[in-house]
Amino acid sequence: MKISKTIRKLNDKLEASIKIIEGLAQEELEGFDRLEHTIQFDLFPGSLLVNCYFKTHDYLDKAKKHEKRYQKKLGVLLLKHGIKLKDAKTNLHFLVQKPD
Repeated sequence: MKISKTIRKLNDKLEASIKIIEGLAQEELEGFDRLEHTIQFDLFPGSLLVNCYFKTHDYLDKAKKHEKRYQKKLGVLLLKHGIKLKDAKTNLHFLVQKPD
């Protein structure tokens, strides 16, 4: 399936914002492991889900106090690209990594 230019541009903007969030998390949050995101472009922006995973529950507990700041940062970064989220609290979550 061919991706339209509009979707490609939107995806590039999303990727840029998400990379910034990931870089900040790696620098600032102890125990940060990785960031994953999913999206359905036909339901965007409500379908955007960004999960920040931490190595243990202890690290997650320490990082939880920063979750709202990261949600707000995601909203601000996307708004700079002309993408407005209804409520960033539903789009970004801090979670603990599940064992394989």
